[in-house]
Amino acid sequence: MKEYLDSNRVNFLIWRYLIEGNYRETAVKFQKEWHVEEPHRQLDFAQHVKSHALVNVINKGLLYSSLEREHAQSQQVPRDAAAAAALAEAMQLGIFGPLLAGPPPHQQGEQQTEEMDQDEDADAEEDTVATAAPITTGGEVENNRKRQVDRQPQAPLLNGSPAKRPRLSNGYENGVDAATTPMELDGQNHHSDNHAYPSPQEGEQAPTPTPRTDGPEQGTQVDKVEELATETTFLPLGSDDAPASSPTTALAGINGENAPVLLHCLWHPRDPTILAAAGTDALARIWNLSRGATSDHASDGHVNGASYNFHPLNEDDIQGRSTVTAMAWNWDGTAIAVATDSDSKARITLWTPEGTYLQRFEVAEPPVIKLRWNPNNVAILAIAPDNGGTLLTVYQSGTANSMTYFLARHDLETEPVDAAWISESEFLICGGDVLMALRCADGEITELKRFETREGDSLTQVQFDWRSSLAATCGEKGFVDIWDNSGKRREIKAHCDAVTALAWQPLQHPPSSDERLLASGGDDGVIFIWNALATDGKAKYSMTMGPPIVALAFTPDGAFLAGATSERILIWKVGDFNIPRASWSRAPHPGWLSPRMNPDSEEEDEHCLGWDATGHKLAYGVNSRLAIINFR
Repeated sequence: MKEYLDSNRVNFLIWRYLIEGNYRETAVKFQKEWHVEEPHRQLDFAQHVKSHALVNVINKGLLYSSLEREHAQSQQVPRDAAAAAALAEAMQLGIFGPLLAGPPPHQQGEQQTEEMDQDEDADAEEDTVATAAPITTGGEVENNRKRQVDRQPQAPLLNGSPAKRPRLSNGYENGVDAATTPMELDGQNHHSDNHAYPSPQEGEQAPTPTPRTDGPEQGTQVDKVEELATETTFLPLGSDDAPASSPTTALAGINGENAPVLLHCLWHPRDPTILAAAGTDALARIWNLSRGATSDHASDGHVNGASYNFHPLNEDDIQGRSTVTAMAWNWDGTAIAVATDSDSKARITLWTPEGTYLQRFEVAEPPVIKLRWNPNNVAILAIAPDNGGTLLTVYQSGTANSMTYFLARHDLETEPVDAAWISESEFLICGGDVLMALRCADGEITELKRFETREGDSLTQVQFDWRSSLAATCGEKGFVDIWDNSGKRREIKAHCDAVTALAWQPLQHPPSSDERLLASGGDDGVIFIWNALATDGKAKYSMTMGPPIVALAFTPDGAFLAGATSERILIWKVGDFNIPRASWSRAPHPGWLSPRMNPDSEEEDEHCLGWDATGHKLAYGVNSRLAIINFR
């Protein structure tokens, strides 16, 4: 009786093959799309499936196909020479094309070398065994061969799975009778326990997959990735009491017990030597990274600690316990806006890149959670709570004028609001189930349009593309939505969990008429590159990093993309996502772990990631560490 076959049984064989072949990352993706969390436990037949069952079934199928061809040939008697030639030619075609007695020619040399190495190992092992025990069974000799291969050192990889061991056999050297023994895959050990390959999604029972990228030979590819740890400088975030003439003294405060929590880090939009950072404990400063710095030779052995001169962005009456809740450069970098929450009072101050005070705006209720400059740098949109709702205020830089719009019963704590300008006087806001377009004109803010959003989803981000006039939004259900000028929405089911990062690719030239790239990252640990103009909803590229994606950043020229998790950063060349160009890993350090704004929470407060104006240096910061990574 033929066994029953359904999609679950086929999927389980494929899933087991991926696990046994050490394609764990692919197995995780396959498992998520299959929607079965623990296949080896949830499926009642799983306990009966032996190791390498898929290869065993395929091999037996190939044998059956061979017998079918032989039987067909014996039953058909050609009438003439032409028919005989056609039949002979047909009999030489199998499932994979022309029948071959061995591997393809380009693999024969490699296999012969591999077999010679294995034979030498086997002979040496057999000699050793013969000396110790003259009587040895064939099975013991084969096991000794396996142990010999297992003991061969494996080259460690920077970013991928361990190198695969040599393939010993295909399980059919001794004829059809050996067909019950499946082909050994990549030197995997055979366990009698059918739970020897736990689900990759089981948490503590299975290690987190090492971040890798797409491609046919992932383990080989990541060997070529450049590690940037040695090209890193850490900036001190501690007290600025030390005089600027004594940078060595300032180094003593790097990530000390009283170091502030970094919440914002922004490069100047045009000058690659100017970097602004802000956070808790009155941290608000601008560094000039072009000037000489004092190195800290006592800092982590593989990185440099350095102290650059900086300008504080605090007024004299700001208390040491104040927190900068939002920060934004204007478009040409002539001013930076800083929103400060100090002693339950909020204000917005404007500063020059040299640290010169320009202007102040008082805010009714703290905190200001977002600041957005309009394209002509004359207006600043601020988002803050007010009487149980959300207050949108547009301040006119250079004057004391402002205009407001109130969203009643919209709680910023549960549904934060994001915003993006779409012209000099119009902007979008999104948060929760709200997506609106508003206009500033004649001293007031008026509603232009309220868009219909997805029921049950909660929007978290909006990004506007000035090249295509498209807006992209994302939310907690894993969708990415593309909106055109008319308000028409096209949804993409992008991620299995919440979308955490969204970024349009910057362009130096007008885009093509059929492609506009958008990157998204999610809690599922995957980065997708979408063509926002395509209608098929399929990703153009995908890269998996393992842990949740916390930030994405394109270089200003759009040539490279950096993706960050709480553990590492990978950098890809746009258009060539098979192999990361560089990798950077967080070395163990107390500053990565503490302090935090909420010590009881396991989540880190904010991950800052951004490129300088040239795309040569990358800033990455979280908790009380700020790293400047030299890429090119």
